[in-house]
Amino acid sequence: MSIHQLQDLILMHLSWWIKGWGDHFPYYSEEIIRNPTCLTWAFSNGVTGVNPRVNRISGPQSLWNPPILGHLKWNVDASFKSSTQSSAIRGVLQDSNGLFKCIFSSPVPPIEINGAEVLAIYRAIQISVICETINGHPIIVEYDSVNAVRWCNEDSGGPWNLNFQLNFLRIQEKAG
Repeated sequence: MSIHQLQDLILMHLSWWIKGWGDHFPYYSEEIIRNPTCLTWAFSNGVTGVNPRVNRISGPQSLWNPPILGHLKWNVDASFKSSTQSSAIRGVLQDSNGLFKCIFSSPVPPIEINGAEVLAIYRAIQISVICETINGHPIIVEYDSVNAVRWCNEDSGGPWNLNFQLNFLRIQEKAG
């Protein structure tokens, strides 16, 4: 896919993500794609584009490190909004050159943040197993939940409502 198509895809997913929270947002997906300057953008060189109607939200910044040559790397994340009891997951798969191989985002049933992180990991691995162009490559999954790391790496345990997903992840890890 071209860079322009990828940009449109990311903008469309971003607009769905924003709309999914149920907060007032004055733009439709098509408007964001036609005019992405309605959003605030922050680039690694410090340059920002600002729209006074959108508040800039920033959090901890981290640098993306590429995987080892020949490996693919999923960066997954989850979010939970307590005021609307909404949860969502997202992930991006890149190779050692930083080229995008796959991207996903999806609402999930309301679940606390650590559980949502497990669902994001589960979805990334599920895609990796099913997709012929990804399956067979060594995969690295990067995420930021200490509890999700512990639950996925233990031989048993974790929340009972995530047993199916955790057991799937444990089987895939052992399969190599």
